[in-house]
Order: sequence, then C-alpha cells, then structure tokens
Amino acid sequence: MIMMGGCKKGNYMSIRFLMSGILLGGALVPSIASAQQPAEDAANTTDANASPIIVTGVRSLTVDKIPEGIAHAPQSITVISHELLEQQATSRVQDALKNVPGITFNAGEGGARGDTVNLRGFPAFNDFFLDGIRDAAIYSRDSFNLESIEVLKGPSAVLFGRGSTGGVVNQVSKAPTLTPLYAATLVGGTNNEVRATADIDQPIGSNAAIRINAMGEHSEVADRDLVRNRRWGIAPSISVGIGGPDTLTIEYLHQEENDIPDVGIPFVNGRPANVSRNFDYGLATDRFKSNVDIATGRYRHEFSNAISISNTLRYADYHFFDRFNGPNFGYVGGNAPGPTTPLDQILVGRDTPSSSGHRTNLTNQADVTANFVTGPISHTLIAGAEFGRERDNTIRYVNPFGAAGETPATPLLAPNPYEMSQIEPGKSRAVTTAFSEAAYIIDTVHLGQLFDLTGGVRFDRFAAHYRPQALVAGVSAASLVPLDHVDNVWSPRASIVFNPSAHQRIYFSYGTSFDPSAEALSLNAKTANLGPVKAKSFELGAKADWLGGRIATTAALFRTEIDNAQVTDPDHPTALVLAGNQRVDGVELGVTGHLTDKWEITAGYTYLDGKTLASTNQATVGKRLANTARNAVNLWTEYEFTEHFELGVGGNYLGKRYSDFAEQAVLPSYVIVDAMGAWSANGHLTLRVNVNNIFNKLAWQNSYYASAEENHVIPAPGRTALFTAAIKY
Repeated sequence: MIMMGGCKKGNYMSIRFLMSGILLGGALVPSIASAQQPAEDAANTTDANASPIIVTGVRSLTVDKIPEGIAHAPQSITVISHELLEQQATSRVQDALKNVPGITFNAGEGGARGDTVNLRGFPAFNDFFLDGIRDAAIYSRDSFNLESIEVLKGPSAVLFGRGSTGGVVNQVSKAPTLTPLYAATLVGGTNNEVRATADIDQPIGSNAAIRINAMGEHSEVADRDLVRNRRWGIAPSISVGIGGPDTLTIEYLHQEENDIPDVGIPFVNGRPANVSRNFDYGLATDRFKSNVDIATGRYRHEFSNAISISNTLRYADYHFFDRFNGPNFGYVGGNAPGPTTPLDQILVGRDTPSSSGHRTNLTNQADVTANFVTGPISHTLIAGAEFGRERDNTIRYVNPFGAAGETPATPLLAPNPYEMSQIEPGKSRAVTTAFSEAAYIIDTVHLGQLFDLTGGVRFDRFAAHYRPQALVAGVSAASLVPLDHVDNVWSPRASIVFNPSAHQRIYFSYGTSFDPSAEALSLNAKTANLGPVKAKSFELGAKADWLGGRIATTAALFRTEIDNAQVTDPDHPTALVLAGNQRVDGVELGVTGHLTDKWEITAGYTYLDGKTLASTNQATVGKRLANTARNAVNLWTEYEFTEHFELGVGGNYLGKRYSDFAEQAVLPSYVIVDAMGAWSANGHLTLRVNVNNIFNKLAWQNSYYASAEENHVIPAPGRTALFTAAIKY
C-alpha cells in the first residue's frame, strides 16, 4: 500500500530523471561547441604534461567528477586499490578503511548496522557512495565487486551534496573490459571462514563485454565466540561501445547477509570492562539480516576529446531486519555500577532496540565535461544536475523490558547468551520520503603551466516528509504528528593550485558541507524546525611524484569547523538548537607507490586536534570530539623477492581516544600488526597466507557511548590466519 501511494509520482519523476540528462547536454553542449577545436589542442597539451595517477580503477570519479585526475585534485584523496585488497585478504569495505589514516570506527545502538565510521573527526555513516551515487547505510558492504575505494577528505558538498563534513567514501565497481579474465578464489581461515569468489570478464566482439562477479561466505570472528557472518552476492554487468564515443553500461548488484551481530562489551567506570574479550552480552538468537538490490544504467557520449556528457540512472532497494540484545545497565536498577562495586556483583541488563524496514532510492545524475579556451586561458568545466527520491519504511518493535518477555540480566563475569527473549508486535511505523534536486557547476582555469584556479557552486533542495503510524495501542499522540521540512542550500568551493613542475603541486582550497535536519531520513519533532548544520574547511597541501612517477607523496594542513552544531536547548531539554561549535585542526601525510620495481609501500599519518568549542552542555566544552584519536598511523609494504615469492607486512596505530564528548569513557591506544606471504606457481595459481593481528593484541575498535548506563565497545578480532588459493587466466 505504501508503494502504491507513490507510484504515479514515482513514474513522473522517473521520466523527469531521464529527461534531465538530455536537457542538460542539449543546453550546454552548443554553447561550447565553437571552442571545441582549441579545447582539443589544450586537452592534448595538458595530457602530455600531466603526471601519471599512481592508483586508479578502471572506472573512477576522475572520469566525470574530477576530470583533472586524483593526483591533480586540490584535496586529500586516498585510493585503496583492488590489488591491496587482495594482498591483505580484505573482504569488507570497513576493514579496508584501516588503510586510511584519520578514520575511526563507531558502533550503533545495540549493535552495528552498516559501516559506521568517523572521518577526520566527524561521523561519515551516511557518506558512502557507489560509483558516485549515495549508497544507503543499511548493510555491511562486501568488496567482491569493487575495483577500488576512494576516500575524499574534507567537505565535498559541491560534488556530492548533503553530508561529507569529514569527507566521503566512494566505492568503484568492477566494470566490463575488452581484456578477458577468468578468476576465482577460495579462502579458509582459523576463524572457521570459508569464502569463495569468482570474476569473469568476457569480451563480446570488438566493443562490448560482460562481467560477472560472485561471492559466498560463512565466517566467525576470532575470540568473539557468538559472532557469525553469512553472506552471498552476485554482480553481473554489460558494456556496449567500449572504446568508442558512445558507451552504455548496465549493472546489477545483489547482496544478502544473515549475521549474528557483535554487540560488544560494556564500559564499567569509564573503561571497557576488565573481562575476557570472548565474552558476549547479546544472545545467540540475535540477528541482523539485509537484502540489497541495486540496478544501474549509465550512458556516456564523447563528442570529442574536449566534450563529453554522461547520464546515470539508479534504482536501489534495501531490506533489513535487526534484533539485538545490547548491554544496558539502565535495566538493572537504573544506574551504572559504581567505582567500588566488585565485578562479580555486577549485572548487565539487555536493551532490545529491534526494527525492520525497507528503503528505496531512485537517483538520476547528468554530467557534462568540457575543455575549451577563452583567449589565452584554457578551461576545464564540469556541470551537472541530480534528482532523487528516497523512501524509508521502518517498523520499530516494542522493547519488552518491564513486560513478561523481558530478557534476563546476565552476570558481567559469566554472561549467558542462551537466555530466552522475545520481540513484541511492531510498535510503530515511520515512513519518511525525501525528494532532492541539485545542480552544480565547477570551472577550473589554467593560467599557463603554473597556476590553476577553481571556482564552483552547487544548489541543493532537500524536502523530507515524515508520516508515522501506530501499530499497537498506547503509542503517544505526540509521536504520531506528521512532519515536513525543506532545506535550500548553496555550497561554494574554491581553490588555487601552483605547479612548480610537472610532478609537483601546491594547493590551497576552501569547501563547505551541510547536513539537513532530515539527514539519513531521520526527521523527528526535535529536528523538524531546524535548519541544516553547516561546515567549512580550509586545506593547504602539497602533492608530488617521485622516481619517474612510481611514488606519490602528499601532505596537508587543514581546519574543518561546524559553527551551528545541534545541541540540547537549555530552556527546553527535549528540544535541540543550532548553538554548538566543533572544530578539527589536522595534519595528514601519505605515501604510496613503488620504491623499486619489487618494493611497494602504502603509508599514512594523521594528527587530529578535534574539540568542542561551544555547547549548551558545559561538560563537553574544551573536550575532545568523540572517537577522535590525535595520532593515527597506517603502513603496508610488500616485497617481491623472486618472480614467484613475495612477503608483505603492515600495521595500524591508533592513539588514545574518548568514546564520548565529555571524556568520560576512555579507549587506550593500540598497535595491530599483520603479515602476508604469497607464492605464485606459474602466473595463474597463487597461494597466499595472511596472519592478521599477529601478536594477538587487545584493541578496542568500534565504540558507542550514550551514557554511563547505555554503551558498549567492540574489540578487534584476535589472531586470525587466512589461507587463499587464487587462480587467474
């Protein structure tokens, strides 16, 4: 019934989406066609002098969003290649992000749903994209169909729209090519992991190809006795017109998961409880399930080397169900244990914030890229329009505490995961529908070989409509009030790049971002009357290529600031106001590439000084931002000793951080070291061994802290060995 209510409007919007690309191309192309030939000459000159991009995928944001290439973009960008994912035997996007300094991991209420990260000190839960289009934060993303992962640091609203205060994570899908590929892997692990993947890339004639990627996995987590992961996925795609002026690509992604989630270990007196890390405070009947289907059509036309248009239409369908029993001291007397309470006398209550839902996203993006000349000045111009409809239909179940179905509390030192629990019938349904419309234009002016000036602006209109419905008696009338909200936001961006040589770039950039009150389709009575939270960022950086382009180095100083963060209204404690101020000052260093033909390295360092400068909660003023470590280091290096044998080693350091804004819950620093050894038999068969967390260190990774009563932290997996057999033709 809910879908029927939006059918006519949805059909109308689909037609409008398809027309947007045609209209945009028709409007912009004639106006610059007269400059086409000079632009081609300018483009050829630029290409001849450009430094090579060290790491990139077959398809990348550089095609439409950053035509000058990642190496020349006035922004810190980290690219995690498919080869690095293979070397590290990484199967999850969140695990791959350990290669990005400045990222920490959060946990959700009662347990994690999706990939929950902080980027440069700010939450980026809703800032994941798939091939440049927003990907809903509903599921745990697998890497089986990814060519690379691009992490753009700092506000990027001019390119991506809402969100992106700390940056965005863009997943780049594998695309059909004209090079045949037949590959498969089989993985077994000491964590009872069995995983298989297949990658088939088959050309059809001279300009078309099909590609199919598939994955299946059953695994557990070392030293987390209850946690289990089951998932499978398939991703077919076809491209026609490869290498020609007109390319049409149709893609489909299906992924399912059925997991027993990790609800972690509670904090006791401001630190993770001093218990064995294999203790589980959830139940064996806990579940997180998701079912994701994403269909994409992408058309690209190149009028010449100077002018191209593209249009992408996507429909994404996400189903989820979560049932958690997370630790919560509020259900055992209402208070957290005191500092003198013996551990053997502490009981841990269990909260059950369970829900199920259905999310659909319909998005159309149209982009134009043009290189042209006006007098002595050459330009690279990109412009685009985006239209979207997002609908979330979520049912929240009755929390059974206080009723006959209450989940019993469990001793801190002897948790029982086999207690009986139940979920009462659905309590309420919330249907939130959001419509987004946006247009942007960015012009980069090339002043000879020395300077590039970029200016751009984007306009976003984001309208959200919240319609609640009670499913049982007793739901308060105040929670059933329909809500509507519209945000209209301009997002500017500017930068200057100095190119002292073809292999060196120094830049200064300014960018903005905004989070509407209905971000993540979470409109409620507290936020319905609030404007968007806005951020601004300044970055001074340098990029250079060395050793003939084999090595790329980056360095950046940056400041990101929110001057109207949401905080509790001191006069009305149940309401929010835009009166907070948060700021992060930071330094980032990076190196990636080949030191020699046989020696490869990826490394990074980030220093983050994140603080709350103003808030109605004085306990947080002057304190560090939640889950933001001052120092973080990542390293991975691999050496090919012979044609058939290679070794790799790396690790991560994360400094001390606090799980909350008042510095009440501390997480100690940690170092995790991983290693890899691989032997290639004949160029087709590779046997690989990965040992993660070699020294079996206790490292607290994902954390959630709402109060001393409601909180938990999830430890990193213990020592794990993975054995991979990979075949490729």
